[in-house]
Amino acid sequence: MQSLTLLVIFVLTAISLQAIGFGISRMVDYQYPAFGLMTFLILFIGAFFLAWPIALRIAEWLIRRAGYIVETEQSGGDMRRDHLPAKKRAPGKMPAGQ
Repeated sequence: MQSLTLLVIFVLTAISLQAIGFGISRMVDYQYPAFGLMTFLILFIGAFFLAWPIALRIAEWLIRRAGYIVETEQSGGDMRRDHLPAKKRAPGKMPAGQ
C-alpha cells in the first residue's frame, strides 16, 4: 500500500512539474523561439528527476500522518542524513512525567 501511495504521488507530482515546465518553455519560446525546444526538453527530463524526491517526502509525511511506520527500503532508510538523530538521555534520568 505504501508503494502505491508513493507511485500515485510521484505521477501527480511529475504531471504538476511537467505543466510548470511547459508554461516556462512556452514563455521562452515566445521571446526566443530558437531556445524554446531546448528549454522544453531540459525541463521535461528535469521534472522526472525532481519529482521523485518531492513525492518521496510527501508520501512519507502522509504515511506517518496516517499513523503507519514508513517502510524504509524505498527511501534509503538509515542511509539518509536529512533528519536529526534521536536525543540520548543521560543514564539514570527519568523522562518527564514519570
